[in-house]
Amino acid sequence: MPEADGSSELIELAAVVRSHGLRGELLLKPFNPESTLLSELKHVLLKARDGTVTRFEVEDARTHGDGQLLALKGVRSREASDALRGSLVCVTRADLPAPEEGEHYLVDLVGLEARDAQGELVGKVEDVIDYPSVTCFVVVAPEGKREVPNLPRYVLAIDPAAGTVTV
Repeated sequence: MPEADGSSELIELAAVVRSHGLRGELLLKPFNPESTLLSELKHVLLKARDGTVTRFEVEDARTHGDGQLLALKGVRSREASDALRGSLVCVTRADLPAPEEGEHYLVDLVGLEARDAQGELVGKVEDVIDYPSVTCFVVVAPEGKREVPNLPRYVLAIDPAAGTVTV
């Protein structure tokens, strides 16, 4: 039986689009289609539209066209999987593998200080938006919010250990 989990630091990996087949599989829309993480997980957290978070053991996960199919322990019928439609598939930060040298997770950049090339504080990274064409940092400054494209001409350095993004 799934267990409730009240973890507040959730990383969203995919959305449940609909049920698939008659045995309760879920069709997911992964937020990072290039990632293989969904296929490697032993458990996931499903965040329902009402905010309720439930832990499920993963029985099977595989690619299906542009999406991912997910079979969860305790979800054995189309009706049970239909009830999960619209949920977000999440993990905790601790469930993510350590990034490779020189890599970082976008979620880890939220909260970093944005500084200019001279080291002056420009603002703070409030959010990261992954558009189809480019990833942007939402920087909150005294004069308002601005989106900074994560391209070499706009982002000079990213140093999570130092807590800064140089823009």
